[in-house]
Amino acid sequence: MEFPLTGLTEMNGSEAAVGQSRSLYSRNPVVAAPYVAVLGVAAVVGTFGNLVVITTVTFKHLRSRRHHRQRTGDGVGKAFIANLALSDLIVTAVINPLAIAGLLFTAN
Repeated sequence: MEFPLTGLTEMNGSEAAVGQSRSLYSRNPVVAAPYVAVLGVAAVVGTFGNLVVITTVTFKHLRSRRHHRQRTGDGVGKAFIANLALSDLIVTAVINPLAIAGLLFTAN
């Protein structure tokens, strides 16, 4: 039995998995091309969007600090949003491009 999009097959105890992996692009380029396109667009748009959120939260925090009108607990929400944007930035800027590279350049 073959699992979709992975190229892995169910093995008995006597079969070896070494040398059996093939990239999705080499096996089925019709499926791989849209997958790479969507993941690439998501990586670019996500990276840009997360950078915008981080800079907006940072500069808004600095501006509100200058005016001393920050309500109690307001900084916690901004820190939470910035933390979410930072973790998503790591995914969109690092993990997604590595997933594309792994999809395209897996050893045959």
